[in-house]
Amino acid sequence: MQITKTKQAFSGWVLLFLITIVFLLAGCKTVPIHDRNFSERGGFWEQDENANARFYHNSGTGKSVIGHMYKSGRSAFLNGAQVKVSSKIKNAAMVNTGPHSSARVEFKATDSSCSVRIEAFDFGNAYSDSSDCQHTIETPHARIHAKNAILHINASSSQTEVTVISGVIKVVLRNNATQSIDAREDQEVTIMHDAISRPRSLEPDEIWQRIAWRDDFQFYRTTIDWSKVAAVALTGAVIAAVILLGRKSSSSAGGFPRSHRWR
Repeated sequence: MQITKTKQAFSGWVLLFLITIVFLLAGCKTVPIHDRNFSERGGFWEQDENANARFYHNSGTGKSVIGHMYKSGRSAFLNGAQVKVSSKIKNAAMVNTGPHSSARVEFKATDSSCSVRIEAFDFGNAYSDSSDCQHTIETPHARIHAKNAILHINASSSQTEVTVISGVIKVVLRNNATQSIDAREDQEVTIMHDAISRPRSLEPDEIWQRIAWRDDFQFYRTTIDWSKVAAVALTGAVIAAVILLGRKSSSSAGGFPRSHRWR
């Protein structure tokens, strides 16, 4: 008798667990990220199609989560694995985008000592908002230091163009660290292997032309629709009650009392 009760209790907990999973899965939905220019303290990075970048965060080791990646298009990869909608991203992770695809990485917010290093960005367009975090971005020609700044970067085999949309940044020549220059809002600098150009001022239309590629992509995140969870939970509770009452009824009617059984 005790074993039977234990089995019934166990099956009840299993049923409850399965119903809970069903509730959460039923309530999951994919919604677009509307305000892509909003930045948490850690900042974010978006890269165009056919681009690569590797990410390091000073607060993490190789197994630590440093942020979240969102993808647009079919060819967005994290460490060689295709991303479906989004994925947690760990230290030293490599992000690759193929044709008609883009990636967005939102970095984990930490204290004022937060720093992010972005390496291996050798080709393509990128949009970066460093927010309160110190970002260091390396291209074949430049090392870019930014904090509380928004910038656009275009890298090719021959040069790197850096457009400052907001804030002030420092650009250092990769081949000669003694050569550096500061650039501020609405300015652009071009860096080649052996030289950095003087900053030139840009008109607003020119800046919008630089970042127009972002309009070709939409990112999504998975959230829980709690109203749908509640509706599914109510339905599940009724089903569970019916099942449990049915089990109790079958258990109580399982046979005659011993004194009344046929001999």
